Amino acid sequence: MKYSVLVVAAGKYAAKGLSYEKALASFNDSKSVLSQTISVFMRDQQCTQIVVVTNPTDMKVVVQSSESGKILYVKGGATRQESVLIGLTAVAEDVVLIHDGVRPWLRQDYIDALLEKMQTERAAVLAIRPVGGVHRVENGFLVSELMPDNIVLTQTPQAFHTSFIIKCYAKAVREGIQYLDDAQIVNAVCSEPVAVVTGDLRNARFILKD
Repeated sequence: MKYSVLVVAAGKYAAKGLSYEKALASFNDSKSVLSQTISVFMRDQQCTQIVVVTNPTDMKVVVQSSESGKILYVKGGATRQESVLIGLTAVAEDVVLIHDGVRPWLRQDYIDALLEKMQTERAAVLAIRPVGGVHRVENGFLVSELMPDNIVLTQTPQAFHTSFIIKCYAKAVREGIQYLDDAQIVNAVCSEPVAVVTGDLRNARFILKD
């Protein structure tokens, strides 16, 4: 199945013109986190387009570090939600994967599993079970343990039919709904079920140490 991927690398300080340090941080081999994130999609022949949403300040650096005809660079907005909606308007394929630019350890088999779900569903996400106990807290004390079988932590990529997720985002804008998670937006504006694909603990956000 052909798809586009929307890589969100605008950062939470994009509106202030500050560099998104985590996405541009380098590994020991001088490859940036963002370049490592993009690399799996560059190798995947099913991926025909990579839309990278970044902030104006970092645009020049990002473009120079990863030039490719497969990649389209788009200036992001003031929030993640605004940046995703801007990026979605540039997506060419009927199916889009939305992925955080600071999750560099995604494996191909998880992309394939999401695409398989998209054969029958309009929305699907990677998710993992919580590690350790998950408890409800009241007044600074543990009250009860939540049932782990009913709880997951969502990851990216999250896969959608492009026209569907654009409609969801447009409705969220009209209704003033703000979320940082794409699946949350779907759940907030419509009754369409979101399928769950088992993810991987290693598909975690890159942590920039001081």
